[in-house]
Amino acid sequence: MDEERFEEFWRWLADSRLHAHEEMPVEAILARALGMWRTCVVCHLLWERAFELASRWQYVLAEDPSAQVEFVKSQTWCNRHAWFFRGVASPRTLGRLHRRLHPRAIERMKGLLESDLSRLTVDHPAQIFRDLVGDRTCLLCEDEAAFVAVVLTGLAQGLASGELRSAFVSSTGCCLPHLAALLRALPDGDTARDLLEATVQQLERSMEELDIYEAETENRKRRYGSAADAPTRALAYWAGQRGMSWGWCQRETESTPRGGAAR
Repeated sequence: MDEERFEEFWRWLADSRLHAHEEMPVEAILARALGMWRTCVVCHLLWERAFELASRWQYVLAEDPSAQVEFVKSQTWCNRHAWFFRGVASPRTLGRLHRRLHPRAIERMKGLLESDLSRLTVDHPAQIFRDLVGDRTCLLCEDEAAFVAVVLTGLAQGLASGELRSAFVSSTGCCLPHLAALLRALPDGDTARDLLEATVQQLERSMEELDIYEAETENRKRRYGSAADAPTRALAYWAGQRGMSWGWCQRETESTPRGGAAR
């Protein structure tokens, strides 16, 4: 089901972002992405999916009255995706939506004012938030949870079969939060060993670039070359790309899909 759900996206990605104009299976797309991108392949895929989906979503919300009604009734965006959506939506679309969302919150708060508010001191903040805005879902989070599971499964299968192993070894691999999620998705310990050994090599290459960057910083000519963005890429290794990975700081009790974001 999920794989069929993303078929159109994979075609768009291959054509628009990876410059592959022929039909390609997912494994071939992953291999091409590993060869082209200089930071975490999972982060990149999540960003491209979120951008493509948010772009279509903002158009629907701007033009389709029934979609606007549905959004105001039961949907929302989490903090992370709210600011992501802000990057693709027009201010007028955001203004119109929030003009209709605010009265909902006002109505619920007036209802709270008529109740015993002493319980708020013991309720979980998540429950209080639901009291304020209602039981809503972030569609971008829901889509991300499904998509990241497909990506991790595809990478895990390709690594286990050997089809993606050489591409992964020669690439920059994954950020450490998504590496953890990928290790969990692997079917056997031998593949995990290969993945960890490849990541050690990738981090060692990153350290060599950081050494070049440090030396060039002391050099008047400062010819950084490919190491010019080494510090930023090193940060992306450690934490993932901005807004694309929740990583190990996420509480284990939140029980989210592999690599997915908490809602």
